[in-house]
Amino acid sequence: MTLTISARFSQQLPFAVRQLPLLRQLLDSVQQRGHWRGGVRLRGHKQLSNHSPIRSLPVAGLELAIPLTHGRSQAQACVQVGQRVRKGEVIGDGPAGTVWAHASTSGVVTAIDDCPVADGEQRQPAVRIAADGLDEWAPPCHPDGPLTPGLLAAFAMQMGLVGLGGAGFPTGLKLQGASPDTLLINGAECEPFLTCDDRLMRERAGEIIAAAALLASVFAIGRVRIGVEPNKPQAIAALRQAAAGHERPIEVLPLPLRYPAGGQPLLIKSLTGRTLPPGKLPAEVGVMVLNVATVYALGRAVLHGRPLVSRIVTVSGAVAQPGNVEVPIGLPVASVLAAAQAQGDGCVHVGGPMMGRTLADAGAVVSKTTSGLLVQAGAFRPAAAASRPCIRCNRCVDACPMALRPLQLLSACQQQDRAALQQEQLGACIECGACSHVCPSKLPLRDSFRQAKRTIWLGVRP
Repeated sequence: MTLTISARFSQQLPFAVRQLPLLRQLLDSVQQRGHWRGGVRLRGHKQLSNHSPIRSLPVAGLELAIPLTHGRSQAQACVQVGQRVRKGEVIGDGPAGTVWAHASTSGVVTAIDDCPVADGEQRQPAVRIAADGLDEWAPPCHPDGPLTPGLLAAFAMQMGLVGLGGAGFPTGLKLQGASPDTLLINGAECEPFLTCDDRLMRERAGEIIAAAALLASVFAIGRVRIGVEPNKPQAIAALRQAAAGHERPIEVLPLPLRYPAGGQPLLIKSLTGRTLPPGKLPAEVGVMVLNVATVYALGRAVLHGRPLVSRIVTVSGAVAQPGNVEVPIGLPVASVLAAAQAQGDGCVHVGGPMMGRTLADAGAVVSKTTSGLLVQAGAFRPAAAASRPCIRCNRCVDACPMALRPLQLLSACQQQDRAALQQEQLGACIECGACSHVCPSKLPLRDSFRQAKRTIWLGVRP
């Protein structure tokens, strides 16, 4: 009872008062960490792809198309057709605030045009490179001077770092101006089928811990916590073993085994007890949140001088060789599927089944945010059913981890009522799809909210 009263009282304190370091630590200690409402329990299907080590793919004789766009950041090509480039060499740059692009293998630039990306809706500007099979690295690039928060943020942009958990937000912008007291590393990987982060944590735990310690040192962060769902015991054990031999204390903590435990507001609640209000950034509650693969990539950039030129992709479903593959950015999806011996010509789902999307173009390439490829997804997921009238069961409300009212949001979307969308806090929706998953009437809740954010909410018509 004392803990509940203390947690409730803490939320009534003025926001500025709650930011005082000593008081914040005291409040964190009395709040019930790990408690958030809603969410759903899903069948993970993790065993399909988490049993074998990460493997690499040969690219000799293939043409790669490396996208120049990352979210709202678009680099300008700085190479010419016919030019030979080495792996890691800059092929797209721009002013401050631009995420640079790098060659993901060595070869000759064949074109500068555009291409479809696996998890995007529109074609993106790209540099095409015919791989020569040598995979020759350019000399490593290191920060120019002693590391400071500002220098690290700028260096992250120049090394092409973006969030690898799905959103793809530029890492440098997240680091810019940050002064957190807590670093949270997201190793939840709560989406079914995906195991790329699981294998990364198992196989490269030492590099992840070293990168986390580096971040903590540069930003003078006193507390580092890595959150992992308990269905990844080997990953938890590997991280704890690596952290045990490190001079800086780094905690590895289990998260609730409940989707979407990896959602940013929920991760913060689970690991610190702090509440991230809608519209607020983690930095405003004294927290820095990074995906575990992003932290690993940052360590590779700073400690080894290697830019982000590849990512680990889970290939699962109807394939003869399921598992996790380290794929060069820009490699055609078709090449990844061929290497895994995909069976049949069924649909391919990109990303997790809850928040991902169907592959729209067979000629698409792997981007920095392509986390998984699920082949013949229809065989592993319930078939889409026609929507029926709402029966007022309230299951969507119970499942929503953000305590929203999905039915009222849907009504506002259908009426294109921007004021009602704001009142119902559309901006707080994390698009996890839990509401759609539990809806017995199969209403298009998540898809409607996602579309509304991109049209009604932003004032843009399709």
